[in-house]
Amino acid sequence: MGCKQSSSITLEREELFTLTLGKLEDQLDLFHITESPYQAQPSLWAQDGRFYISNNPSAKVMVFSSYGDLLALFYNPEKNPPPIQYLGEKGGAVSNRKLFPYAFNQVGKIAVTPHGSVYVEDKLPNERSVFEKDLGVLLNGIILRFENGEYKGYLGQEGMGGTPFPFIERLQVTQREEVVVICRTPTLWMVYWFSPDGALKHKLNFSLEDLPMPFEGKVYANLDTILPSPVSPTLFFKVSYFKEGLDSQTGIRYGIEQLGTKIFRFSLPMGGFKELFDVPENPTLVRTKGTTDPIEMPLVYELVGVFPNEQFLFLSGHGNDTRQLLILQSNGKVLSKKTIHIEDSQLLYSTFHLSLEGILSALLVSDVGAKVVWWRTDSLVKK
Repeated sequence: MGCKQSSSITLEREELFTLTLGKLEDQLDLFHITESPYQAQPSLWAQDGRFYISNNPSAKVMVFSSYGDLLALFYNPEKNPPPIQYLGEKGGAVSNRKLFPYAFNQVGKIAVTPHGSVYVEDKLPNERSVFEKDLGVLLNGIILRFENGEYKGYLGQEGMGGTPFPFIERLQVTQREEVVVICRTPTLWMVYWFSPDGALKHKLNFSLEDLPMPFEGKVYANLDTILPSPVSPTLFFKVSYFKEGLDSQTGIRYGIEQLGTKIFRFSLPMGGFKELFDVPENPTLVRTKGTTDPIEMPLVYELVGVFPNEQFLFLSGHGNDTRQLLILQSNGKVLSKKTIHIEDSQLLYSTFHLSLEGILSALLVSDVGAKVVWWRTDSLVKK
């Protein structure tokens, strides 16, 4: 399985800081997470030792140091108590945190460029949303842009001030300060690639019929993920393939059978898919209800991020509050395989971020608080 990068099987996790739950400026508000998890999931972006955390119920984005000090706060004053430093404590220690009031409606994903431009997903109120008849979806997603805390307009489909987006699946920035917005409708994945000043450079639509089909016969493709390269105008596709299960003796169909999962490269602007490698399965012993002996099940690797050198970071379940971390090169060879500790059995929610510097961080949310942790995956990757 490739050359060993380290004698240790486990990659050590570093605990950075913990957030308590509540409505104060440096707390995480989870008011809706059990009722409406899709509305309220916090988002994480890590860069240059700063951690940006969006919080939907409180309509805010918090910026922390790696020690957990609140450095800046983007917040809707109508949905938050007045930040403590504004209560006029004379003679006391005044915090140097920066406050940026803005009338957020529905805060979602966040991204921050190397030069510090902050992009925040928001949704227009219903009266300003547009129903797109051809796609059968509501267009209400916008990407707000902030420079040094100051609002500088929003990105829509055509660029600055454009038509709202459909459902936003992913928001990314590149090392060149470009912005990539990936949207989904019931039938399409849509990719919008913008220049640093907000001009639309590439717009692409992908249906399942557009995906490469490396198998013969009646095979179905499912598009799991599209990720942009952090350094070049390139997209990476993770596609799984299925066929109907058929008993050769009786001819009875029995559901679907997975044939495999592949990673493809799609270069802009020329287009065209190039197959890179097969994603391996993660055979893991799993105990099922009503059985005493664990059975081996092939668990799926999720594509979490792409390093600048075109190496791919995957995570998969591994049981017993651990996950398997796998880094593959663009030819499919294993660069590193590690076990990492994540207390999944205690978590309400977890989200991961692979920074442009190559460090994997996570926000791990339980009913008592939220931990910000990281793993130094940058040390596993060839520079």
